Amino acid sequence: MGIDLELRVSNDECVIPVIQSFVSGAIAQTRLKRRLHERLAKLVVLSACDAVKHAYGTGEEGSITIGIRESHGKLEIIVRDYGMPQDIGAMESRLRLGDGKSSRLFGISCKEIADEVHWTGYGPQGKALRISKWFHNKDITEALNDGALKVFDKDTPPAPEQKYSVRRMRKGEGIEISQLIYKAYGGTYFNSDVYYPERVEALNAKGAVLSFVALAENGRVVGHYALERNIDGPVAEGGEAVVDPAHRGRKLLERIKETALQEARRIGLAGVYADAVTVHPYTQKSNVHFRARLACADLGIAPRNEHFLGISGDQPQRISCLLYYLHLGEPEQRNVYVPSRHRPIMEEVYRNLGFSVDFGKERNPEGKGECTVRVDSGAAKAMIRVDRVGVDTVHAIRHARRELTEHSHAEAVFADLPLADPVTPHAAEALEEYGFSFTGIAPNFSESGDMLRLVYLTEPLQREHIVTYEEFAGRLVEYALSEQERIRQQF
Repeated sequence: MGIDLELRVSNDECVIPVIQSFVSGAIAQTRLKRRLHERLAKLVVLSACDAVKHAYGTGEEGSITIGIRESHGKLEIIVRDYGMPQDIGAMESRLRLGDGKSSRLFGISCKEIADEVHWTGYGPQGKALRISKWFHNKDITEALNDGALKVFDKDTPPAPEQKYSVRRMRKGEGIEISQLIYKAYGGTYFNSDVYYPERVEALNAKGAVLSFVALAENGRVVGHYALERNIDGPVAEGGEAVVDPAHRGRKLLERIKETALQEARRIGLAGVYADAVTVHPYTQKSNVHFRARLACADLGIAPRNEHFLGISGDQPQRISCLLYYLHLGEPEQRNVYVPSRHRPIMEEVYRNLGFSVDFGKERNPEGKGECTVRVDSGAAKAMIRVDRVGVDTVHAIRHARRELTEHSHAEAVFADLPLADPVTPHAAEALEEYGFSFTGIAPNFSESGDMLRLVYLTEPLQREHIVTYEEFAGRLVEYALSEQERIRQQF
């Protein structure tokens, strides 16, 4: 049984003893190891006290909310204020100083007491510190012996012909899913949660992940595909796809995907997307087979040392992906705001997606913007998500980019701008003056609709190392690379 507690206090310093008592008592009720209670409580209290003292202007009254929730094996803590806008990019970057793997905040190492620590900015509505910690720390290599985790042999003989069933995963099957993914990818799959059976089941229980499996006649899981709800918009990412080699060639992945898409439609998702690597064309072909359409060329989104079975060694440059999107409903009219320079390619992208589009008239920014910065130190990248474009947005992103590349050593910084916002063209053109360039559209990645995606790369990319399957994919990649070159020539 989990806990769900919240404390809301004023920004008067007299509330600090109340904060200390609440945080200490709440964290003591969680499953966190006792030796870590004090350190985590200290981190949360220092964050809350900092908000009490500095989130609001002198003499301004405000409030701070502390939420502590434990559910499905995961502890989540949010310290939120509603005060002055902050430089979230710089705050997030300072978390990653050093080797990028041991975040520090208020002088406290977050390495052992938290799995994720992030700042979120709400513009004129303040900021939030988000801390999460999994209690499920026994991965598949600890659950099974080495013999049971031998990576699949590509020459595995086929299993006897048989009937298969396809359905949502059930309780107790997390260990088979983790085992299957380990055997297919070794320990290289980018989302480490798949290696923890209890996490697989917990994420499914809370609906953050929807896993679908194919079962052989003996009841063993021999195929898997998942929908991951990791975007604020009404979409899911399709991934974690694997089929036991002994059962390949029987269209199991197609059946699992079709079942997943039926469920996605049933629960009202607008679409499903996937990032297809450009190291080879196979995942691109799979997306095209399922009628997904190309929306974005995610230049340099993955590090060059990302491992692919059957392809050894580092890649010659950062790895680019192609974002494919499958819309699950009827085509809809898009009313968007983009720089005039990019309208022809945007028309092509929307036509390829099956949407008609009208381009609106831009206007100048007003008020404060809202954005979130997330750093992936392992991939040496950062994602800046803008929910509202304001007068401060360009400066905030520019400053964040400098902090992220110079201090956090990010090699790629992405910026997503809301296409439904009439101020987006102004911001996009201004960001191009600071090295950001067009890559495409992230469809339905926010509740307001589509996002315009820009990227800043510290090193240029070569077309010859980007493999594309479709003719349109080649054109979009070449357009994005030409924009990179045009912008680099300005400096």
